[in-house]
Amino acid sequence: MFTIRRKTSRTGLNSYTIVMVPSERDYSDDGIDLTLIDWMLSLSPAQRLQVLQKQINRVLAIRELNDRI
Repeated sequence: MFTIRRKTSRTGLNSYTIVMVPSERDYSDDGIDLTLIDWMLSLSPAQRLQVLQKQINRVLAIRELNDRI
C-alpha cells in the first residue's frame, strides 16, 4: 500500500513523496512476505519457470565469478 505525502514550502511550492506502507496482509505472523507469494501465483506455470530459471542463471554466474578469484 502506498501513501502520498504533500509538503508545502515557504514559497508555496508543493512537493510530493510516495511512501510505501506495509499493510497487515503484506506479511504473515512468521514474517513471510506474502506479496511475493501472491505475485508468483499470479504468473502462469511457464512464467514461474522462466523467473526461476533466470534466478538460477544469476546464481551460477555469481558462482563462476567467485571461482575466478
